[in-house]
Amino acid sequence: MKEEEIEKLRGVVRDCVSKHLYSSAIFFADKVSAFTNDPADIYMQAQALFLGRHYRRAFHLLNASKIVLRDLRFRYLAAKCLEELKEWNQCLSMLGDEAKVDDNGNVSHTKDSNVIYLDKDSQDREIN
Repeated sequence: MKEEEIEKLRGVVRDCVSKHLYSSAIFFADKVSAFTNDPADIYMQAQALFLGRHYRRAFHLLNASKIVLRDLRFRYLAAKCLEELKEWNQCLSMLGDEAKVDDNGNVSHTKDSNVIYLDKDSQDREIN
């Protein structure tokens, strides 16, 4: 398949995602990643699966790619999949073994004393 045809399919995937047509995005992303086997296309397919609420499929795709251990984008998306599946220990393991979460949802790093407080009841919904 020609590169220009693959780029058109990538555009179709992006258009489907922007219109919340996740089943179609998953279908076309699967075709693109099968043709190219490019890590960026595998990530695009995993994102489409995640948005379509196919968390286990997205996790297995990311995990099978073997890039998950080297690329932080892959690792973060895999951890988000595990979070949605309520697999907390695997999620923490994916993010790094030195992170600990207490009963209030506060994340602390065992190598230093930094604590990140997550205020779940906060009215501020902006990302800073």
